[in-house]
Amino acid sequence: MKIAIVSIGNEILNGSIVDTNSNYIAKTLAANGYEAESIYASKDNIDKIKETFECLSTVYDVVITTGGLGPTFDDLTTEALSKAANKSLKLYKNAYFDVVRKVKSKNVRLKLSHLKQIYLPQGAETIKNEHGTAPGISIKINKAHFFSLPGVPSEMKPMFENYVLPTISELFSAKKKYRYDLKLIGVAESDMDEFLLTIETKKVDIILNAQEGELAVRLFSFDKSRLDNIRKQIKNRFALKLYSDKDEKIEDVVDAIMSEKNLKLGIIETFSRGYVTLLMSDKKSFAASVIRKNDKDVKSDAIKNADVIIFPNSLNKNRFVLNIYYKGELNQIYTKYMGNLNFMRKAVAKRTLGHLYEFLKNLDFL
Repeated sequence: MKIAIVSIGNEILNGSIVDTNSNYIAKTLAANGYEAESIYASKDNIDKIKETFECLSTVYDVVITTGGLGPTFDDLTTEALSKAANKSLKLYKNAYFDVVRKVKSKNVRLKLSHLKQIYLPQGAETIKNEHGTAPGISIKINKAHFFSLPGVPSEMKPMFENYVLPTISELFSAKKKYRYDLKLIGVAESDMDEFLLTIETKKVDIILNAQEGELAVRLFSFDKSRLDNIRKQIKNRFALKLYSDKDEKIEDVVDAIMSEKNLKLGIIETFSRGYVTLLMSDKKSFAASVIRKNDKDVKSDAIKNADVIIFPNSLNKNRFVLNIYYKGELNQIYTKYMGNLNFMRKAVAKRTLGHLYEFLKNLDFL
């Protein structure tokens, strides 16, 4: 079963907005045992949209579109569907009464443009929109089941969850695909790639995402035992560099450990300019922070009551020193940040918390 996602709108192609709809739909499909094979974007041009729909209708079993269902001149999805299906537009009474009711409830004068949303391709089914005026559209074109939803995320998401996903599950049986989102700090993407070449990864899809100061390794497979085996081997190879297999954030993981141990965190920052504080300041374990222009004269009464104090300092190119004070005792780590200079402060903040995670986990063995 093949699924395609289509986002429609000039604002996506010219970079005015980020297409979060496709990301949400793909992730939700994956979580329910389905997989999007392709994601497309189309400009607001009736011929281009129609051509896209016609091509996809002969290749895919399900096509999910977002955008282009509103009342304005550049909302062309409905018309494109009718042309691709070779069906005329028809007034749908249920859509009419729904649009009129919603417009009046907002004390807005009903305009002809609102009524554009009540003409749908003949033979289509409407998808109820609880949070907006434009109904969604469900229609079969050639071999493909089309589900067209509004582009506004607050309207699209409940329509997808309440109608599209259940309908897909009725039409096609899902095959559960397992997933792990491993997060590591202090491991280069090239090192992970080199390691993965030495182990068996057959029938497992692997995605490496180098992020600011950390690395995400995303594993997908229909065979859970294969995923468990790869996760175990990565854990054995990289030890405490691996801090999560659930796509957690390092700041949340560190805070959970600190809170469990009933420890309070103090932070001293100079060249990192408050980025470590930014990650930790809303956490339960956070006590206080001090930010100074240089490494000299950084002591402060504000952090004297913290059980753990972290202080990244002495930056030299991509290397720095991390001081970790645990109940007054200094532990010094010579380390480096990984990533582009433009993201240096964020990378240093993540690297600092990664070392703190390792330090806290090692306390269990002392």
